[in-house]
Amino acid sequence: MAGTFNITRDEVLQALRIYWKHAWPATSGVCPALPDWSELKLPQILERFTDESEKSTYACQRYVLRLGNHLYPHMKFAVEQCICGGDFYFLADCHDDALAPVTSDIEVWKELRSRNYAVKLSIESGWKLAGLPTFLTASKHATGSFKKPKRVARHILVVDDEPANCALTGAMLRAEGFGTETAGSGTEALRRANRQKPDLIVTDYEMPGMSGREVAEKIRANEDTREIPILICTYAEVTETDLQPADALLKRPFSQEDLKSTVDRLLQRKNAS
Repeated sequence: MAGTFNITRDEVLQALRIYWKHAWPATSGVCPALPDWSELKLPQILERFTDESEKSTYACQRYVLRLGNHLYPHMKFAVEQCICGGDFYFLADCHDDALAPVTSDIEVWKELRSRNYAVKLSIESGWKLAGLPTFLTASKHATGSFKKPKRVARHILVVDDEPANCALTGAMLRAEGFGTETAGSGTEALRRANRQKPDLIVTDYEMPGMSGREVAEKIRANEDTREIPILICTYAEVTETDLQPADALLKRPFSQEDLKSTVDRLLQRKNAS
């Protein structure tokens, strides 16, 4: 287990208690026992997590417990790093991709996703009220650490329903000399892509209304935008093949270096075609 953690053992235990309160409310009728780790130190606690960190040189660290909730068994409690060398924070990962929809039950599946997302928001709101680090606080700190260069080489459209994700990804790209525009939904992304013709699109995968894959499909179906390279970013356990017709996949949490190398590769491929 590498790295220096800016979180404490007591914060992890407090975050777990808040997760339990919202994920397994007494009114649900099901409430498994909360792990008793009060005698353990932080490294010992994190040894009980699964290390989902990517293996690249500049990868951010990510440790998870699949704790589920009263609606859905796959939700994860995550401790992860905002940027390589940056702050750690707590995240409730919906992990919706673990349950593929059955066509005849698509509306039921959509309702489950919506309720599952509401549980996530309630957990993270509880953390925020308790003063615990969340992605929002960590990303604000990280965003301010990037310097914006004077020269802009290419323009990239960043698509994400979470403004903090848009802000952090945009800051990483601008620090590398790219101009950025943002869109908060798949529908807005299609409208901006058709009007602005960006050099590349970086989109989240799991978004309400229209997923990143659906965005890619519609971009490819439009003669005016079909040549724009598309990079999908996600926590989901999927492959580049799963997300075709997008051009590449980048697993969250990603570093500035990994984002830059992937973007450069896609732009070079576009220039060569």
